[in-house]
Amino acid sequence: MWSILTNRFPDLFKRLAMNALMVRSVIIDDELPVRRTLRSMLSSVPEVSVVGEAGNVTEGLDLIAEQKPDLIFLDIKMPIRSGFELLDELTLQQQFYGVIFISGYPDDALTAVQKAAPHPHSDFVVKPIDPLILKEKFRLFYHKWKADKEHEIELTAQLERAFSQNPESAVLSGPRFLTFQNSVALHRIEVADIMYCESANKQINVYCSKQEHLNVPNLTLDTLEKLLPPDHFIRIGKSHILNREAISYLEKGARPKCRLVLGHRVRELLIYASNVWKVEESYS
Repeated sequence: MWSILTNRFPDLFKRLAMNALMVRSVIIDDELPVRRTLRSMLSSVPEVSVVGEAGNVTEGLDLIAEQKPDLIFLDIKMPIRSGFELLDELTLQQQFYGVIFISGYPDDALTAVQKAAPHPHSDFVVKPIDPLILKEKFRLFYHKWKADKEHEIELTAQLERAFSQNPESAVLSGPRFLTFQNSVALHRIEVADIMYCESANKQINVYCSKQEHLNVPNLTLDTLEKLLPPDHFIRIGKSHILNREAISYLEKGARPKCRLVLGHRVRELLIYASNVWKVEESYS
């Protein structure tokens, strides 16, 4: 049974196996000596791996897109564009990471907390960097990150159990049911009943035809996309996954709108104009 799962979702299981206890981090600071100091200090922390460095915001955004880190060590005052602008760009793109600001300006701490509010974790370290404070700040992040990671692994285990209920049909079309857990309840829903999934406010909203939408914390849209059968679901941009079978209407224009119908339920959502072609593809 495990081989069936790993064959169907190799990237997911490879990532969980390799990174279950290791935080992937990047350093973004325009000062090379600071980057070297940070890397040296972090080298003695076994739970973190520095997978890249960048000296400005443009390089930093490219690095983040390439490496998809768990944690960003981010300078604030940089030439041309600031660390706050980098964070604004990530928030606009619905990309959320842990952030530890490294700054020589303590007065920026309050603004930093506000800017990082949409992200799962933020903290602040003042330059010159005290290695003990740096490690303590990382530990605070690590404990929360580890709990989230364990939840993701548990979700994968639930997927394994879903496969074991009907392995023959699972190989052909994926699991029939998925189990989601939020702070108050555990929900087992039929995959075919999902109309669309939306990433918002550090959680996933799952909209179905037979019940009101579910709020699922500690789950990324990337992870959920790997759990859903790709022949029935389509990713629309960074924030939505749609059930192809439910799409019934697409309104183009300045504010494109998509209507989904499944059973007796009708739902509508606004989409970006740049993603209209993906919806159109589902009709072909």
